[in-house]
Amino acid sequence: MGTFKLNKEKAINTLLYVVKKLEKADKHKMYKILYFADQKHLVNYGRPIIGDTYFKLEYGPVPSFVKNIVDEQIKGLEEIVAVYNKYYIKAIQEIDLDFLSESDIECLDDAINENKDLSFADLTAKSHDYAYEKAIWTIDYMDIARTLTKDENVLNYINNQLINDRINLHESC
Repeated sequence: MGTFKLNKEKAINTLLYVVKKLEKADKHKMYKILYFADQKHLVNYGRPIIGDTYFKLEYGPVPSFVKNIVDEQIKGLEEIVAVYNKYYIKAIQEIDLDFLSESDIECLDDAINENKDLSFADLTAKSHDYAYEKAIWTIDYMDIARTLTKDENVLNYINNQLINDRINLHESC
């Protein structure tokens, strides 16, 4: 299973960035934009933006840590965003752009621009890609990459990044 180490501060600031960029942020659109931004960054730069674990839910991939923030399931992180009318999100906290690289912002902006005007049905269909269809529950990052590229050099590089990330994770424990 290919998973990257979650960067919590980057995840929080990425969530805030997307919510503030969307004129009317809803949960579904925000989760899909994060997925597409991570997918694009993974293929272009060899790593995802936040390293969250994406779960296969009925209407497409959902980043688990970010969902837990939105649903106020993490003690101490209840004041990041507010949900109103059940589905819409408003940022409460300010973004700290120091946590986002130029390439992060580039891929986030691309994903926002490409998906902000898509309907719920179109976003759902678009996110039911190769990686989503192959997953049982957790979506593998290598499958996320294979959705956009068949280039073996790129895929090998991403796989090496996954291995290095896991080694660094185990060494820090």
